[in-house]
Amino acid sequence: MVRLPRPTRPVALGIVLALAVLTGAGGFAARQAANAAEPLQGNQLTAPDVRILTGAATSCTALTPARLAGQVMVASHFTDRPVGDLRAGGATGVAALTPAQWQQNAPWTGAEPTDRTAAITGLAHLMCRLVGQSRALHLDEDPWRIALAAFRLGMDQVVAAGGVPDKAKDYVDTVSRYATWYALQPALGGSAPSPAAGGAAAIPVPDAYLQAVVDAGKNCTELPPSRVAAQLMATSGFSATKLGAAGEQGIAQFQPQAWIEDGSPWDPGVAIPALGRAMCKLIEQAGGQYPAALAAFDRAASAEAVTKAEAEYAKDPRLQIAAKPTSAAPTPAKTTPSTSPSPKPTKPARNNQPAIKAADSTGRGYGPYFILNLVTKMCVDLPGYGAGPRDGPVAQFTCAKTGDDNQEWTFEPRAVDGEGYQLYWIRNTDDGFCIDPPGAEAVASGTELVETGCFDQDNQYFRLEPKKTAGGFVYYWLRNTVAGMCLDVPGAGTGGADVRLALVPCLANDDHEWALLEKSEW
Repeated sequence: MVRLPRPTRPVALGIVLALAVLTGAGGFAARQAANAAEPLQGNQLTAPDVRILTGAATSCTALTPARLAGQVMVASHFTDRPVGDLRAGGATGVAALTPAQWQQNAPWTGAEPTDRTAAITGLAHLMCRLVGQSRALHLDEDPWRIALAAFRLGMDQVVAAGGVPDKAKDYVDTVSRYATWYALQPALGGSAPSPAAGGAAAIPVPDAYLQAVVDAGKNCTELPPSRVAAQLMATSGFSATKLGAAGEQGIAQFQPQAWIEDGSPWDPGVAIPALGRAMCKLIEQAGGQYPAALAAFDRAASAEAVTKAEAEYAKDPRLQIAAKPTSAAPTPAKTTPSTSPSPKPTKPARNNQPAIKAADSTGRGYGPYFILNLVTKMCVDLPGYGAGPRDGPVAQFTCAKTGDDNQEWTFEPRAVDGEGYQLYWIRNTDDGFCIDPPGAEAVASGTELVETGCFDQDNQYFRLEPKKTAGGFVYYWLRNTVAGMCLDVPGAGTGGADVRLALVPCLANDDHEWALLEKSEW
């Protein structure tokens, strides 16, 4: 008998009534199916677990995040150890996989069953295999339920019983009931009403997302911060864990096939800036029409709901972009001349640089910046104009101080190293790719750099080490933390336009110093 945890709150009355209608209309078979699928409340999911379940469920079409959640709930109640008789056979981890099951379904080399992501992904792989075997049996029952029974008792007992064996029915029904409950939860795409539907008042932009919303609203005039906030409100209600009905992910509700950033759409610090860039490109393609761009981004989104919420957010002073000062200076008031000499004006200190040492492992990005070399006076560049190809070269070229090019980069905090340095992705604003040494490990001196999808478990982290100041700008070494080497222009200051950039050991008095300049600072 599977031990069921006590629910922390009752199942919604509307669900119970709906099931009552179902059981009254279909006789014994319908009642039996309804009882098996009656929602059974499980533990609330954390944001990381939502991401893990969503990713693992893509292993095959028979799985959903809710189905996997139901199975994990029975296995371990989302703790790190199996519960009750699910420990049989030496099963371990959140997914209660036996050593034999793990050996056959470990998702990658070196994965451990105690690793949460690996365990749930391994469970998904096993279930996909069992579903395929179940379909081959041509039994008159849902292949997923047959697969659950096979997971519990083995496929040989399923074949012998000609379906779900009696000994497995309690397990199968319990998993099904949890899966039904999880499928109703908004975090897994449940049918909760849209946050801005029905005239619901727009909630204030959470402080944690405020700067990202403001920055996302600087990409084009048709998408001010108030409209960015309104779109987030209308589509996700600022929920970073929301899974849409069509698979839309996270706070910005990116569809998986539309996500080109390769960071995580579940990370608001990545998703909100990406939304600003994506929407502005769609608006441009739609001839400046926001409603058409919104429909292209998310068919389910309501332009009316966005417009209504935008009217509220437009009143929020926090979402106003500071106006640039006009070139005309006000007429000074007449004063009596002073006999003492006027002090020499000083250039104001810059406050737009990324943090050197911080504990800001997943905060908002800094920039965008031109990355200017002190010696060559050229900027980090991609060939041509606009977005570059995945795994395309990274070079230097004459800085495009005016007009549009592909030379602007954001520094996105990802982690902090043992010395307290903030570690960054260096991401191009045109294509969303990150500067990357080939492979995932340390590389040899002189290895040329590319740009590709941004990954945390890779070799894409750089830290900034201030080395000198010139012309009012700080120049840094950009040190790759896996290779321990610096961003370099090949040659001792002799590299010209279109020279590929590389990693070499960090040296003073070479061409390893780079400044980060915003476009307004040229």
